[in-house]
Amino acid sequence: MAAKKEMNNEAVKGEVAALTFSKSQIVKSRRYAARCDALNALLEDGKTYSFSEVDKILNKFDEGGN
Repeated sequence: MAAKKEMNNEAVKGEVAALTFSKSQIVKSRRYAARCDALNALLEDGKTYSFSEVDKILNKFDEGGN
């Protein structure tokens, strides 16, 4: 019982890693289907990205930054 409580405490601390995806997975996703051409140019091969990272990259691109 004590071990179960300890596991729950760790989850509460926010120690959960964000899901990350490859460039290929992101470009092929329905979520970014309308932006696939921009993402092909902006994202690096061999690197993984979270959704929040991709959103930041797209926002920066939309504002004229690269």
